[in-house]
Amino acid sequence: MKSAASLTEASEATDGREVKGAIMRARLRAATEQLIAEVGVDAASAAAIALRCGVSRGAMLHHYPTRDELIIDTAAHFWQRARDIVAGLAEDVGNGRTDVATFVGRLYEEVFRANALVTMLDLMVSGRSETKIGEAVNGILSDLFTSYEDLGAQAFEASGLPPERIHVIITLVVSTLRGLRIQDNIHPDEARVRAVLATLVEAVEALLQKGDRTAAPRRVSKKKTATTRSRKR
Repeated sequence: MKSAASLTEASEATDGREVKGAIMRARLRAATEQLIAEVGVDAASAAAIALRCGVSRGAMLHHYPTRDELIIDTAAHFWQRARDIVAGLAEDVGNGRTDVATFVGRLYEEVFRANALVTMLDLMVSGRSETKIGEAVNGILSDLFTSYEDLGAQAFEASGLPPERIHVIITLVVSTLRGLRIQDNIHPDEARVRAVLATLVEAVEALLQKGDRTAAPRRVSKKKTATTRSRKR
């Protein structure tokens, strides 16, 4: 029978291996993301990823038996980071800790940053020709867009707008920022970027204020109805 000390050592050894494995998988995903941004998914071969990461191909295959599994896991973590950023911003807006301008600006700088967009677009395009990757990417993106809508509803709940209307506003924001980043990658123009961001902020604020104005009369109407009933009594 093993002693308590032996069991503790075995547990620590297992934990140590798990930590090292997690670190290695993170390194492999980072190398994969870099290569996709530089040369595209098709050229990001298993050998090229292993070389970029500085490990043997055998070591890479120990953690990811196939290249597709590595690319899919890279895509999942890539978009999870984006969701986490949006979740933090949505919470800040919902709690009044930040405003629409900061929300839009940080989305553009942190979620739709230049290299990230290149990686995103290449994964989406490659998914159309590589069935396994394509199906996985489509599922990841579907969940991501749904979470964007849910987080947007959380951020702008105080506006009084119905969730479906807020979903439209979030789609407007995401689509505009994505298109702006693509355009700026092709033809950089900082002044144009700032002008578009400012206009987008004005549009979103106007739409949200419209919700506030629509909600206000309803509250007054209820008070008037209550007063009228009390007078009748």
